[in-house]
Amino acid sequence: MDIDEQIIQDYSNSKLDVVQIDGLVVLKIIKQCKEYLPELVPGQLLGLDIGTSLEVSNCFPFPPRDQEDENSESIADYQLEMMRFLREVNIDSNTVGWYTPTYLNSFFNESVIETQYNYQATINQKCVVIVYDPIKTSQGTLSLKCYRLTQSFMDLFKDQSFSRERLDQANLSFNDIFEQIPIKIHNSQLINALLYEFDGASNNLTNSFDRLNISNNIYLEKVVEGMTDCLESLNQELNKVYINQRNIQTQKTNYIQQKFLEGQKVDEDELASMIKPLNPPSKLTSLLLTNQINNYTDQIHSFSGNSLTKLSLLKDLQK
Repeated sequence: MDIDEQIIQDYSNSKLDVVQIDGLVVLKIIKQCKEYLPELVPGQLLGLDIGTSLEVSNCFPFPPRDQEDENSESIADYQLEMMRFLREVNIDSNTVGWYTPTYLNSFFNESVIETQYNYQATINQKCVVIVYDPIKTSQGTLSLKCYRLTQSFMDLFKDQSFSRERLDQANLSFNDIFEQIPIKIHNSQLINALLYEFDGASNNLTNSFDRLNISNNIYLEKVVEGMTDCLESLNQELNKVYINQRNIQTQKTNYIQQKFLEGQKVDEDELASMIKPLNPPSKLTSLLLTNQINNYTDQIHSFSGNSLTKLSLLKDLQK
C-alpha cells in the first residue's frame, strides 16, 4: 500500500482511539485562555490524522469578539491566513479540530454542537473539540477533556428532526450526543529530561501540605448553582411538554364531543389527522440540559470524594 492509499484509508476510517497532544500545545491553550479572561475565546487545533489516533501539534486562538469585523467571513479568513503563515515556516497546518474554554464544564449547548458538526461534516469526521476549564484547573487539577459527536447524533442533526417520536425511533439518550476521547499528553525527549531534572531538584525542597487543603467550598458552590439553574431550565422545558400534551388532549376531547353531539362515530384515522400539535417543543434542549446536569453530578462526586479522603486523613493525623 502506497502513501496516497494509506492517507485515503485513514481519512475514510472514522474510528478514533486516542488524541495525542504535545505538552507545549497544552501550555499554549492555558496561556491563551488566561490572556483573554474573563472572555472565553476559542481557537483552532492543528496536527495530523494518523490511523486511529489524532496528533495535535499546534494551536492558535481566534480573534476576540471586540476585534472582529462586521463581516461574518472574517474568522474564516483569519484561519486561512494563519494556516498559510504556518505552512510557509513548515509547521503543521492541517485542521484537526478546535478548543474552547468553559466555566464549570458548562459547554453542552446548541452553539457548540453546531460548530462541532460543521468540523466533522465538512473537514474530517475525526475532528474533535477540546474543552478546558480554567476554574477547575485553578483548584489543582488540570481540566482538559476531548469530545466529538457520535455518528448516530450526526445523522439526526443532519435532518434537524428532534421530535420526541424521532428520538425514540433513533433510541438516542443524552449520553449518545458526545463521545469522550482519551487524551494523551506527549513531550519530546528534551522536555522529559528537563522535567526529570526538576523532579530531582524538588526532592531537596521543603515539603508542602497544600494537597491536604480541603477548601473546595467555593467551587462546589458554583457547581451546585449551575446545576440548580439547569434543573430550573429543565423544569421549564417539561412544562412546555406538559402544555403541549394538554393542548393535544383538549383538541381530542373537543373532537370527540362534537362527533357525539352530531351522533356520528369517532373515526380514529380522522382524529389522528385532525390533531396536530402547534409548535411542539424540541427534545434537543432537554437532552442537552440533562447531559449538563449529569456532568455537574460527576464533578460533585469527584470533588466530594477527594474531600472525604482528605477529611479522613486529617482525622487520623489529629489523633
